[in-house]
Amino acid sequence: MRHAWRLGMVLALLVAAAGLIHLVPPVTEAVSPGVLDGIGSTLAGWTATETVPEPVLPRDPHEIAAVRRAYRNGSRIAWISVGMFTRQDDSLRRPSINHLYAVDHGALVERVDLRVALDGSSPTRLPALVIHRGDQRVGVVYWHQIGHRPYASEYGFRLALMQRILVARRGESALVRIAVPVRRTDELPRAFEAVAELGPPLYAAVSDALTR
Repeated sequence: MRHAWRLGMVLALLVAAAGLIHLVPPVTEAVSPGVLDGIGSTLAGWTATETVPEPVLPRDPHEIAAVRRAYRNGSRIAWISVGMFTRQDDSLRRPSINHLYAVDHGALVERVDLRVALDGSSPTRLPALVIHRGDQRVGVVYWHQIGHRPYASEYGFRLALMQRILVARRGESALVRIAVPVRRTDELPRAFEAVAELGPPLYAAVSDALTR
């Protein structure tokens, strides 16, 4: 008797949960075509010249829109990739950590500390890496962004995304990546100056795209 009662309660809860899921509105597709058009070909004195080599910043197959450009300022070069993701209630539409940066067999990844004032006033610690391939080095900095807020922590980003999906029924975000060549280890601070220059206008353009 007690077993049958418990089974009945479980079935009732399952039916109620199914009903609630049916009543919850779907996650909206809030990204329009051309959403990243606000990212200009000139940023803070840097001018876009060509696209990004795939071995530097690999494409993420889950992005629905992207801007991939090489920017130059005198003899300096920086590669940027901004990918837009939406309807991330489906896990197959979320950015993959396996496509953040290119690492092949034998490459050494070194993590470094970097702070950038993306909003122009409050420095944010961003994930920064130096990828060593023989005598070649590439520095990669990235952040996730939801609305006006950047996320340096993968865990913090995933938690905020889940909250936004459950509460606001919205699932769009952006992944911003900046890569720079590093000729020597002692030139790392100089190389990452490009991130301090390009980061704020990219952050502002992505904020506009995500809050339209």
